[in-house]
Amino acid sequence: MSRLLIAVIPFVLTACGPDAAAYQQQVSALEVAVTQHQDESQTTADCVDEHRRYDELARPRLGQMTGMSGPMGMRSMCGSMQSELDRHAGAACAGDAAANRAEAVHHCQLMKDWLGRQQTCTRSMMGMGGRCEP
Repeated sequence: MSRLLIAVIPFVLTACGPDAAAYQQQVSALEVAVTQHQDESQTTADCVDEHRRYDELARPRLGQMTGMSGPMGMRSMCGSMQSELDRHAGAACAGDAAANRAEAVHHCQLMKDWLGRQQTCTRSMMGMGGRCEP
């Protein structure tokens, strides 16, 4: 039995550690994009270009996170974030400057909340390994 554990432990650490660390990098990069989007979403004139810039940064990051999330137990949270990103794509820049700013703030707050939970989960996984059930 002890030989089996000795053989399995390095595999578990290799499988969980680097994946959680890589996932954490994607979460951090998406957090930066979300924060920048909230800061830059100021006017209707800038809204279309800003939303396009944000979407081009956020979608690939979220796609990478979704692909990596299964073994860590975070796929449903990534799905919720994807739905919110899709909803925001339809609602962004649909109103005047004040409405556009309010939409960006609302969207970014939701995304930051989910990303904060994922930060907590990945930190926990890097310390203990295993899955996170947010």
